[in-house]
Amino acid sequence: MREQYPNAPGALRDALRHAVERGGMSSLGVLHQGVPSASTLTGTDATFQAGRIRAQLDKLQPLARALLVIAYAPRTLKCTCGARCCAGSYPNPEAENAMREVLAHVAPLIARRAANEALDRAIIGNALTRTRETAVNLAQRCGVNRHTVAAHVAAIEADLIGTRQVAGKFDHASARIETLLRDAGIVADAGAGAAAANDATRCAA
Repeated sequence: MREQYPNAPGALRDALRHAVERGGMSSLGVLHQGVPSASTLTGTDATFQAGRIRAQLDKLQPLARALLVIAYAPRTLKCTCGARCCAGSYPNPEAENAMREVLAHVAPLIARRAANEALDRAIIGNALTRTRETAVNLAQRCGVNRHTVAAHVAAIEADLIGTRQVAGKFDHASARIETLLRDAGIVADAGAGAAAANDATRCAA
């Protein structure tokens, strides 16, 4: 965790990953190994900062919050139970709850098409994490034809990601959390950063 972030995605990733792995160390430990910078927070300070970020996230409407959780939270969590039958990881409950929220939202958009939750999950996840996957691969993975994939992708992405003319719901959620985090001082003000850069340039000159 850090005292301040340059943008909302970085803050959300850190907060949603913080302490998700049991065992006393945040899953961010690997990112902050070595000599920490002056802005790196650890221990209770990191937990407090993660709570501040989550408090802003919780101000959003359920759908907007869910979209951001899917985009920035880890899909799976590590399991250290040691059982022979354990796969070593399990679905992140927070991400699963968010996915159910978004699935319920998109259901009316594809009501006239063949229902396929696996396909819709894949499309939502790919769209919000900017993951590229061909229609052919999606069709094979979800047991449908390419025309079904194309129809579902068109309906879901137009609503969540938007079009050239109209912003999607993810864009609105991203803009709202950016504003909330800036107002809370968690994300640096863009104007302040530009001013600092100009000051540095003038000093160098």
